[in-house]
Amino acid sequence: MTVKPLDPAESRVIGRYRVLGLLGSGGMGRVLLGIGPDGRFVAIKQIHQHLLGEHEYRARFRREVSASTRVSGAFTAPVVDFDVDSGNPWLASLFVVGLPLDKVVSEYGPLPVSAVKALAAGLAVALQDIHRLGLVHRDLKPANVMLTAEGPRVIDFGIAQLHENPSGLTETGSALGSPAYMSPEQASAEPITPASDVFSLGALLAMAATGQSPFAAPSMAYTLFNIVHTEPDLGQMAPELRYLIAPLLAKKPELRPTPSQLLDQIGWLPDGAAPWPAPVHAEIQRQFAALTALTANPDATVIVSGTGYQTAAIGTGFGLADVPGSDKAKSRRRTARRVGLAALAVLLLVAGAITWIRLSDKPAGPSAADSMLTKLRNADACLWLQQSMRSSVPPDSGWPSDVSTWTTDTYLGWECAASTAGQSLQVKPGATTDVLQGTGRSIDGVPILSYGGDGSFDCERGVDLSGSNQKWGIVVSMYKSANCDLAEKVLTRLVATRNAPPQRSDAVSLGRIDPCGLVSDKRLNDTVGPVAAKPTDVSAHTCHWHGTSEVKLQLNFEKANEVSTNAPIDLGNGITAIPHNHVVNTICALEYPYRSVGDKVELVSLELQSGGDGDDALYQTICTATKSIMQEIVGNLPRK
Repeated sequence: MTVKPLDPAESRVIGRYRVLGLLGSGGMGRVLLGIGPDGRFVAIKQIHQHLLGEHEYRARFRREVSASTRVSGAFTAPVVDFDVDSGNPWLASLFVVGLPLDKVVSEYGPLPVSAVKALAAGLAVALQDIHRLGLVHRDLKPANVMLTAEGPRVIDFGIAQLHENPSGLTETGSALGSPAYMSPEQASAEPITPASDVFSLGALLAMAATGQSPFAAPSMAYTLFNIVHTEPDLGQMAPELRYLIAPLLAKKPELRPTPSQLLDQIGWLPDGAAPWPAPVHAEIQRQFAALTALTANPDATVIVSGTGYQTAAIGTGFGLADVPGSDKAKSRRRTARRVGLAALAVLLLVAGAITWIRLSDKPAGPSAADSMLTKLRNADACLWLQQSMRSSVPPDSGWPSDVSTWTTDTYLGWECAASTAGQSLQVKPGATTDVLQGTGRSIDGVPILSYGGDGSFDCERGVDLSGSNQKWGIVVSMYKSANCDLAEKVLTRLVATRNAPPQRSDAVSLGRIDPCGLVSDKRLNDTVGPVAAKPTDVSAHTCHWHGTSEVKLQLNFEKANEVSTNAPIDLGNGITAIPHNHVVNTICALEYPYRSVGDKVELVSLELQSGGDGDDALYQTICTATKSIMQEIVGNLPRK
């Protein structure tokens, strides 16, 4: 941190803040280091004097103040004061002690994997805060991200704008932003949405991981061309970073994950301070020492550090001697009166504005397996497939590398059927894996399972993500092709991201429902006798209880012309179901057509099986119980 002295003719006071010196200057304005009456350091931004007569710059500064004051999250620099109506308008933000990301990479090299993940997590949280307010940052670049002892901070909302506002800076023809980190929409002067910030985040993370922008070229024109038309080469990244960053750089905004989905993919990070390289932390500590030196003298206040707060000196050092009336004795007396307030202010600051994600404080709630199964149950399978396979299709697979040209057919996100040139594959999130066998290979430590493909025409590849004996996970099936290499490639990408985008509509679909929650333990026990309190066989759409009898519940869909044509039976209360024929009288099965969508029908399939040798009387008893259970299930389904 370098603080330059002001011109002797300049005022040393802006608003209620004493100015200590100049931090930096840019095309639009400059940033000054100041100290407030409560002892806090602030960064004060001003427009250059020669631009004050330009309406455009004043209007832009007002927009920046408006945007900055609305955002106050853990990973943004909070605004503490401003005056947009003075002769020289200014904006004061809490001073962030740290290094800009571009300087860190240029001086110390690319960040390690752990640091890139921490950077991604912090910036994803910052974008959540920004987007939640209806804002788009629109200039997320390495120079606007500070690495501090507590994590990354997003600064400079100079061209942030309401994304729902079609006028002003967001209109067609306006492409403000930093070229190497623009989104394709910005480069093409198209409407901007929050997904634009996600693309910029991807480019920023790629730069942090490799040392250079993935789209930078010798000229702005070539840079913008690369952003719109070329795919970045991410091959030099560690695989876990490549799988994290590649989806962020999708050309189509709808294929990019949201910040929330990115956080889900990153998962929990280790405890402790931000994992920047040691030289970065050393420079940050040097900056804390420099702040102390700037205001050094016997009186004391509190300086924030990465681990809390510490006593530091403040007085008539550099930059303060020229403040009118600030002789040493007066300064000491004023400082002594401020010590208590400054300490309190910083303690509040440590507890509030400057915080780092304590990733060990995992929220209470469903288990990790339950949460994963819920995500798979709610996944938009085709969108997930496109996000995962973008730019990753093997050149010899016979499939177009542009996944958006694949022919896809999805049923409300339950699964995705993709096809090309007579080949087809299916992606089934949350499917059962009990028929698959081990291969001896693994993906990110998860064993790869298989069925077929050893000389057969079709094949399946899957992984068990249940973490128990429930046997569910992700299954990729290939049909009319023995190309199991592609099936495994698709599976690898899906497992690496585990960032399934959710379905965007149709909340009444059976595909989103947990089948195990449709019938009560009491109904099961009262109807069929004691069953296991917890289902033993579970997948996204199947629940199986074992006990003195077995109950199997499955939510499914079929083409309308494949639904059983047996005569329906009355379950009471106007509910009808279709019985299934069995060759043994120890099994009774019913199917309830929930609703029709296009040429498909969503079905609830219920099967009850009793042990022992059956007769007609037992069969009637079993079917009476099956009807009773189905009645409760139907009553718990969403209203159509």
